[in-house]
Amino acid sequence: MQQRQGIRIIGARGRSLWPLFGAVVWACSDAGGGDTPPPSPVGSAGTASQSANGGAGSVGGVGAPGGSGGEPNNPNTLLGTPVGFVNDPPAEEPPPPPMLFPESPSCVYGEPDECEGASCCAREGVPTGEIMLVAPNTGVSLSSYGLDKFEVTVARFRAFLGEYNAWRDSGNPAAGSGAHPFTPGSGWDQDPTWEGALAGSAAVLRVGLACNPTQQTWTDEPGVNDLRPINCVSWFEAFAFCVWDEGRLPTEAEWQYAAVGGGQGRQFAWGNTGLMPSFAVYGCLFAGTGATCSVDDIPPVGSKPDGRGRFGHSDLAGSVYEWTLDWFAPYPEALRDNYAKTDAGQGRVLRGGGWDSTSTQALLSTGRLNHPAPTFRSINSGIRCARDVEDMLR
Repeated sequence: MQQRQGIRIIGARGRSLWPLFGAVVWACSDAGGGDTPPPSPVGSAGTASQSANGGAGSVGGVGAPGGSGGEPNNPNTLLGTPVGFVNDPPAEEPPPPPMLFPESPSCVYGEPDECEGASCCAREGVPTGEIMLVAPNTGVSLSSYGLDKFEVTVARFRAFLGEYNAWRDSGNPAAGSGAHPFTPGSGWDQDPTWEGALAGSAAVLRVGLACNPTQQTWTDEPGVNDLRPINCVSWFEAFAFCVWDEGRLPTEAEWQYAAVGGGQGRQFAWGNTGLMPSFAVYGCLFAGTGATCSVDDIPPVGSKPDGRGRFGHSDLAGSVYEWTLDWFAPYPEALRDNYAKTDAGQGRVLRGGGWDSTSTQALLSTGRLNHPAPTFRSINSGIRCARDVEDMLR
């Protein structure tokens, strides 16, 4: 068995997939800073701009005034930008081939290579054997996990709705389902608040997905939107989908580790090269000049292969923001293992920036957005599921 930075699991093709054991140390800063991103990985945290009138570049929400949607009242903030490596930067190597799981419920009826030559349900293991600091004093140690290569597509969500009524009638999501394996109490809560926030039928859920007639990706019938990322989903709906698809929502720390490339501390998922349309979907630039925004500015998932993260994940910057498990709150001041904020907070955290984002800070790997409530849905709110170790190996 080949070894590098811990034990490695060998896939069916004899390729080394990812370390089973290891830890990454995070350090997080809540200090505010300038209005522009730092020119290199070494710098101070900044505060991302927000749109007062909901124009392009905002995270559009239902009922928000003007433009393509509305920015939540709380501004983007940054966890902090890297201040240096604790260990030597690891040598570059191509990511291993994605792990394909045709049996995943959302891809049972899909073609195996319909998303940029890979299964739309492909999963990438995330090595966690490196140490990274983004600021002094505060760290988070992560255990091994997997993360979907692509954001959840309309077609995958359509498969969910096809089974939704029977699934809900059977008492799902089950109490405790979708929990992070090292975070007790982080699973589904069947109290009235949670249950009432999740539609009782597929027909009601479809109404919520129609959040904007020109910028929603959902269509009632299969069509050209099926490989685009699903948008207009609430945190509760994202949580439920990942449970049904035999996964869970990633913690904010898990999401960020994949985005910064572990110990490399990348400013953007692809590295420290500046933001360009060849790397990410943003600013309503995909189909035009950014002067107007429409669903045509949301391409199929994986359309920017040059913008993939270190571990092979697509669209970690731009396309749609992705829900994480956590409530928004300042990070703790002491080292924590597998940190996740699940008890209370100011809103559930979305990460990654959106297809109409014009704020560079929103697209940084450390960009952080606070939403007012987990019931919020937006033309930019989407899903990427995480996977536990045992699910990656089955």
